[in-house]
Amino acid sequence: MVPIYALPDHEVVGRLLPGRFDALVPDDLAVERVRTAPGLIPAAIEPDQSVEGGGRVYWVDIGTHPYRDWQHLFTIERLAQAEMIETAFATSMAVLQVEDLIPNALTPSGFIFHTSRCGSTLMGKALARVPEHCVVNQGGPLQRGFWAALTDEWSRDLPDDASSVQMFRNLVFALTRPRLGTETTSFVKFISWNTLYLDFIAGAFPEVHSLFLFRDPLEVIASVIKETTAVLVAKDWPQASFLSAKTQDEVHKMDDVTYLAHCYDNYFKVILESSLANVKALDYHNLKSGTFGEVLKSGFAFAPDEQVIAEMCTQFRFHSKDDSDTSTFQSDRSVKQAAIAAEDRIRIERITAAQLGSLQAASKTLFGDEISGSRGAVY
Repeated sequence: MVPIYALPDHEVVGRLLPGRFDALVPDDLAVERVRTAPGLIPAAIEPDQSVEGGGRVYWVDIGTHPYRDWQHLFTIERLAQAEMIETAFATSMAVLQVEDLIPNALTPSGFIFHTSRCGSTLMGKALARVPEHCVVNQGGPLQRGFWAALTDEWSRDLPDDASSVQMFRNLVFALTRPRLGTETTSFVKFISWNTLYLDFIAGAFPEVHSLFLFRDPLEVIASVIKETTAVLVAKDWPQASFLSAKTQDEVHKMDDVTYLAHCYDNYFKVILESSLANVKALDYHNLKSGTFGEVLKSGFAFAPDEQVIAEMCTQFRFHSKDDSDTSTFQSDRSVKQAAIAAEDRIRIERITAAQLGSLQAASKTLFGDEISGSRGAVY
């Protein structure tokens, strides 16, 4: 069974709350609702070029329930299954073009990008241990829907006009809105392939610092092949050509390992070629409790006091994908390295080794090319 985080967001939310998004609420009424109900967040976007703005936004009211699950969609799933979502409706994406849509919006203190299975969940959950932090771990509509709507399922380039930027900013502000009333800081962790839209995202929020977490693709692919990922699910879709920087014909001839290697190499290329001063990178094996304070300071220009850092570092003791804090961390690096067949290892290294090495040694990478074997989350 494909996990919900690998599926199109509107399909997941539509199944969780069937029939709730069939009709569109008029834009003026929807804007009033969104502005006056702080519990309303965008749960998904359904691409639909017949609707103004290019799609439908699925809104749900989750009240003051905090984001504590390691995936944003898991929070929606948990509340939907418990029948705790009373208000849910759909609007056109044009609603996201309205200025000042979200009252008291929080400008994020950091954006987390990553290759997948490389410590991003650990970082997000560590940040979320502080009650005043609103941390969105791969927000539903940013999983796929927003990008699919603006590109018409990757049949055209992502527009970077003022309207598209406004919609993206409002989407982020709506996801991170202070629903409890005590939030002072927000962070957004994107799905891995959103790295390819780094320039658009950073351009929409030029004041926000971004950190790209990466790991040896050998270890990433060993995990992804076992558990799957949205990138792999998309292999048969037009999106795959965008992800891998290869033609659809080339992708169709690739096995899964080769395809994934090209996707991750494409991420590395985007980060290496970025001239943005606010973009830093971090090797997974340098993400440790002992370095976390420096990572936050250098990666996000975020410097909480030692007590807050200690509170966040509690997460390093636990498996980051166990929301109950009962599974402790055990390093799996050697297991993942051993899981890759010799012929796959050769192909992966041939495709990714050069840019991986360049990224490890790049000036934008925290701690230079230092590699350490101890860390805190199983991937």
